[in-house]
Amino acid sequence: MFRELPGFYGRTLRSRSLGDFVITERAYPARYETPAHVHDRPLFCVVLDGSYEECHAGRSHECTSTTLLFHAAQEEHLERFGGAGGRSLIVEIEPSWYERVTEVAPGGVATWACDGGSIRLYGNRLYREFLADDVSSRLMIEGILLEMAGEFVRLHLPKSARPPRWLDAVRDFLHANFAQRLTLETIGKAAKAHPVHVAQTFRRFQHCTVGEYLRRLRVESACRELAESEKTVPEIARSAGFSDQSHFHRVFKREVGVSPTQYRAESRRG
Repeated sequence: MFRELPGFYGRTLRSRSLGDFVITERAYPARYETPAHVHDRPLFCVVLDGSYEECHAGRSHECTSTTLLFHAAQEEHLERFGGAGGRSLIVEIEPSWYERVTEVAPGGVATWACDGGSIRLYGNRLYREFLADDVSSRLMIEGILLEMAGEFVRLHLPKSARPPRWLDAVRDFLHANFAQRLTLETIGKAAKAHPVHVAQTFRRFQHCTVGEYLRRLRVESACRELAESEKTVPEIARSAGFSDQSHFHRVFKREVGVSPTQYRAESRRG
């Protein structure tokens, strides 16, 4: 019955375990129908391909590649796939991580499906980071999941037009510590704000995630060192906070468009 993981149906294509999360890409054949079932842990689901009917609490929702879902634990549901089958990214969440969300949202996150709009873009970013599998992706993934949880909680809440004062403290902390191995919990403590709130608010007012901002600072630091210092490329990679030289080369070229060696040569010719 294509049931490789407890409580899950379909076939595993790839999987990653990241502390508080287990992320699995799963495929489902055409016309496949799961029995009614529950999950022991809450989860997010990003529909990647295909379509299916999601049935929950007497209601149904047609899920497509524009759909992002959240399932609370122990809530019964089933899926009926169409003629093209489907493919989804499933993120299982540890209860301890979910409890951090309920600290700022006592009612928790309700089971819900969202189609299109900006919230679905989180699913696209999550899948890219899942495939990237580099040293920064764990922080990026946690940040995206915190933002997704926040967006599900506040779908119908009014928005404030002004950034909070602690946002400056977050930026200052990142600029002073970008070369360190940071977590959202550490950043939240520095700002005296909850990590869920930090991730969500930072994205809203900075137009990027904390992880993306951190990568940018590291690359900018490396650019300065390459142009102005005589340090070797591995030394610059370490001082900027990259775990190894190959990861540094990959991120630098993606962000700047040329390799670190080419950047150094061109900046000095200029």
